[in-house]
Amino acid sequence: MRVISGRVFFRGQLEPLSIGIDEAGRITAIKKTLRGDEAIDHGDALILPGCVDLHVHMRDPGLTHKEDFPSGTRSAAIGGVTTVADMPNTVPPVTTRTVLDQKEAAVRGRATVDYALYAAPPDGDAVGRLTPAVAFKVFMAESTGNLAVTVPRMEDILQAAAKSPKVVVIHAEDPGKFTKQKATDLRGHSDARPKIAEETAVATVARLRGEGRVHVAHVTCVEALDQVPANATCEVTPHHLFLDSSKPLGARGKVNPPLRSPADREALWESFRGGRIDAVASDHAPHTLDEKGGPFEEAPAGMPGVATAFPLLMRRTRAGELDLPRLVSAMATRPAEILGIPKGTIEVGRDADLIVVDPREIESVTAKRVQYKCGWTPFEGMEGCFPRAVYLHGETVVEDREPVSERHGRLVHVSR
Repeated sequence: MRVISGRVFFRGQLEPLSIGIDEAGRITAIKKTLRGDEAIDHGDALILPGCVDLHVHMRDPGLTHKEDFPSGTRSAAIGGVTTVADMPNTVPPVTTRTVLDQKEAAVRGRATVDYALYAAPPDGDAVGRLTPAVAFKVFMAESTGNLAVTVPRMEDILQAAAKSPKVVVIHAEDPGKFTKQKATDLRGHSDARPKIAEETAVATVARLRGEGRVHVAHVTCVEALDQVPANATCEVTPHHLFLDSSKPLGARGKVNPPLRSPADREALWESFRGGRIDAVASDHAPHTLDEKGGPFEEAPAGMPGVATAFPLLMRRTRAGELDLPRLVSAMATRPAEILGIPKGTIEVGRDADLIVVDPREIESVTAKRVQYKCGWTPFEGMEGCFPRAVYLHGETVVEDREPVSERHGRLVHVSR
């Protein structure tokens, strides 16, 4: 038995504890002291459950010049993420069972952390054929991949999915509320895809959701948050918490839905701190610098973020601006619960997916540090607390803040 010790986040609080891990990588005991064949003592560093990022775009297959499973999951591990859920807008898009099976085969054995796969059913009839997916994704408006569906088609998908335990994750923007003006900067992009488009779309989801499980992706403003229906869930991205349309990012800051005003960002942060938002998801969506370097209106939307979500928020926790239980819930426990996968908490019987972090160890975010294939980060120069060590199934995947092993990741299925 391997034993890992430190200040463990267990049952909602930090305690000096030891975690016993068996050969299968499962937690078998959590006690004050344990003896094992191998003992690793992290002193007064924090041991938290590995983060679950329920919204990433690893661009694999078909767009691997931007990112791929080996590079993206390595960066995830650097940032304390031990499970990622990959979106379906790849090439080809995951709209059929055949493509889903092909994607599963293509990424098998190539991931540093555990992973799950989304599917994008084009209609209600396809839902039943795509049940091996961890969840279903619906785009109400055009974004990368051109998978947008009409409102009647979305209602059809929601009704079919209600017969399944799987959640439907919705990119909620109403294209009927977009303006025809050409955006040449971040403020213009926010005006072209305004808050009312998001607010109206979420209200439509609330009206049509039926009995199914619904999750609203990347909420950007309080107005949209106010429309999230009862018993539904929602997420916020780090870029909507930390960046806004006043930042000098140019096309690197172009995302869908857009970065909003500084006032919107502050209001969103307070809503997150107050517990109104269930989860943090990176919406890691890398593009190359060449792709981002052309005219603003021609640049693709999306930015990388899987390696920086936890470090940025851990830094805010260290500064006293965010409670640790709120951080752990939003980045580990709730995302796992939303997807219905057995991750996100430290308890006997669960996988020993653990991150070790000392909040006193603060460093600057750099492109070199996060190791994205696309070669850049929008959070360059910001302060973060990166994990000192990361364990997947009890095996070390990050040591002294650097990845030390790869391709231990496994496909994760819904367990509820």
